[in-house]
Amino acid sequence: MKFIKQIIYDLRTQPVIGTVSIIGTALAIMLVMVVMMIRQINVAAVAPESNRDRLLYEYGLSMECDEGGSGSSKLSLKAIDKLYGDLKTPEVVSILNSDFEAVDVIGENGVAIVADMRFSDENMWKIFDHKFLYGAPYSEADVKNNNKVVVLTESLARKLTGNPDAVGKNILIKQYPYKVIGVVRDVSPLMGWSYAQLWTPVHPDNGSISFGSEVDQYWGNLSVVSMAKTPEDVPAMRQEILSRNASFNNEIKEFGWRRVDTGFPYVQEEVHALRGTNTTPDVDSERMIHYILVAIILLVPAINLSSMTQSRLRQRRHEVGVRRAFGATKSSIMRSILVENLFVTVIGGLIGLVLTFVVSYMFTSLFYEPVFSWGGYSVEMSLNASMLFSWSIFGWALLFCFVLNLLSAGIPSWRAAHVNPVEAINGINK
Repeated sequence: MKFIKQIIYDLRTQPVIGTVSIIGTALAIMLVMVVMMIRQINVAAVAPESNRDRLLYEYGLSMECDEGGSGSSKLSLKAIDKLYGDLKTPEVVSILNSDFEAVDVIGENGVAIVADMRFSDENMWKIFDHKFLYGAPYSEADVKNNNKVVVLTESLARKLTGNPDAVGKNILIKQYPYKVIGVVRDVSPLMGWSYAQLWTPVHPDNGSISFGSEVDQYWGNLSVVSMAKTPEDVPAMRQEILSRNASFNNEIKEFGWRRVDTGFPYVQEEVHALRGTNTTPDVDSERMIHYILVAIILLVPAINLSSMTQSRLRQRRHEVGVRRAFGATKSSIMRSILVENLFVTVIGGLIGLVLTFVVSYMFTSLFYEPVFSWGGYSVEMSLNASMLFSWSIFGWALLFCFVLNLLSAGIPSWRAAHVNPVEAINGINK
């Protein structure tokens, strides 16, 4: 308690410097947290993509011709069967279009809008944990029978029917009638593989694209997501999938084609770093850029805080001399100065924690949620700071600031404690 009173008194004697030190620490922690949270969106397990650490993504197919030339596209159902049929290691494999499609939708109330549609098989609902508010996902039978059923997001259901519980209602998608069988909580567009505003069963015709070549049967507009039983099984699952490439290349060899090895399938971090279908994702560069950014964010306030700490201690030489003259030991003076800096760091950290949530909630659309708009319809968001906050990141940022303040105060406090009391009182600097 005595230390706390002394710290409060010391800060009161230099209110400007003390306040600036606390604010500087708070801002440094807040900036680091926001930057790390932005990264978390793309790589961390965030609902409805809570199983990211168990997933491998096959975005498409790149092939080269022996006669020269190459081609890239997504997969056909035939290619998916060759590469993913009857795998042993995955818990489940799902077929879907990785890029959503903007479609015309008309509700029972006559409202016509353009919404983002994704088609998939029934297994997608086992991989991505969408929160069903009403109804249920479509089944294997719905997919096999090509049933005209659809799952909507809550906001889209409300716009099309005037009620979030749209189960049993009929809507038109591309002028075809569909029955609503389920309504899920809205998904952020930043959830690249699970986002949509409506989902329908994948149709056999969805998997064919013609480029006028012998291998057209393997090119389509489908992608694949496979989920391992546990995160530890991902390497084995990847190896089993890659082993299919040899037999696939043997099959297309007769046409004079071969598959380009770009590292498919990818884990979540590789998907995030993907820049082109014919290139291998450079995860190391992505990480380096991110770490450099964090270092810069910390370095600038670090220099300012260090200078501020040393300036504060230089101005307190007279005070230290008086305390030494009245019998204060060198160790007690050093301890009080270091505890004061710990106090400043903790207070700054707590303020930084509050600022992190305040800034995140106030500027969600700026930092995390770029609004997608198709045909004048803006997507309603469901992502928030609490989904992305990491106590471990906060702890490391706080520890960094404390160590920085400790180092900044260590040498000046040692010097202050060993100063001659008479010289300190008389303001003599050495």
